[in-house]
Amino acid sequence: MKDVIIIGGGLGGLSLSIQLQRKGMSCVLLEQKTYPFHRVCGEYISYEAWPFLTSLGVDPDQYQLPKINKLRVSSNNGDVLEKTMPQGGRGISRYFLDNLLYEIALNDGVDVRTSCKVNAVYQEITGWEVHTTSGNIKGRTVVGAFGKRSSLDKFFERNYLKKNLSNSRLKNFVGVKYHLEGDFPDDVIELHNFSGGYCGISKVENDKICMCYLSRGQNLKKVRTLKEMESAYLSKNPFLRKYLEFDRAWDKPVSIAKIDFSSKNLIESNIPMIGDAAGLIAPLCGNGMSMSLQSSVMLADLLLDYLNDNLSWDELVEHYKSEWKQTFGKRLFIGRSIQKVFGEEYSTSIMINLLKRMPKVTDKLISSTHGEIF
Repeated sequence: MKDVIIIGGGLGGLSLSIQLQRKGMSCVLLEQKTYPFHRVCGEYISYEAWPFLTSLGVDPDQYQLPKINKLRVSSNNGDVLEKTMPQGGRGISRYFLDNLLYEIALNDGVDVRTSCKVNAVYQEITGWEVHTTSGNIKGRTVVGAFGKRSSLDKFFERNYLKKNLSNSRLKNFVGVKYHLEGDFPDDVIELHNFSGGYCGISKVENDKICMCYLSRGQNLKKVRTLKEMESAYLSKNPFLRKYLEFDRAWDKPVSIAKIDFSSKNLIESNIPMIGDAAGLIAPLCGNGMSMSLQSSVMLADLLLDYLNDNLSWDELVEHYKSEWKQTFGKRLFIGRSIQKVFGEEYSTSIMINLLKRMPKVTDKLISSTHGEIF
């Protein structure tokens, strides 16, 4: 029996496994894909997370990662807001970072099982049993780190999957990511709106440019292909029109459908969730990568207390919910509130022009998407 079974090998799952394995706990991490691979993600991590990443063995200076400290936001008609970010961060691709953490986890002795899909999870008297395509695994504890959307969401009958008209503007997004090659500054992260969505652009390692956009699903329904959607919607923004002409590092983009930003339960079937499985922050607020890493830090200490018989499982669950909501609750609320405005042609332009006249409010909004060093 393993001490910890971690379902999902993204940033949260990988970093959690490394922390626990280094503390003497036996961890098995289950990932249905094979490293390295690309994910739909904005690929920016603020400085609050870098001391932790460095402690794991990821040194940003060693890999000459771009330093990002400026923000540029545009509306569909080209109105622009430009600000210096008080904290800033580094650009790094998920392809590169996830694979680095995977190699660190292996080196530390984590039992990482790739090409392994989880079909079911059952709680027993002495722990949990996880049913996978590679066989059944027993563990004293289980953590859900399976990302934005998974077949396990249906297995657990998660509430966010149920129809809720009041949150309809937070549901059914399509996410698409490219890596581009072209002339783009190292120190800027840009966010460009278009009708029904928005697109983030920033540099990552090896002089590549990450272009990641979200569009309402109805945009894609009105056309047949992503290329047609980009032509019909994204290219109306003059900034995006230019970037769509850049050379692309891949023949096909990475994409994911039915992304949902409505709130999720932090605990499902008595199992704690971390990263995007716990709550998906709107990319326009950035720092989803940092949040995944920080949630792993929160849970690691609590799991250690439980496994060392210093805490009951019910106490672990309550402590985790309290700390998570205190740390991320406001950030997620702000993200969902702005999400409802961005991607609307007129409201976005009005918001940008208002924020240009209120620099202190703009600074507070930017600061609210960043947290304290952990």
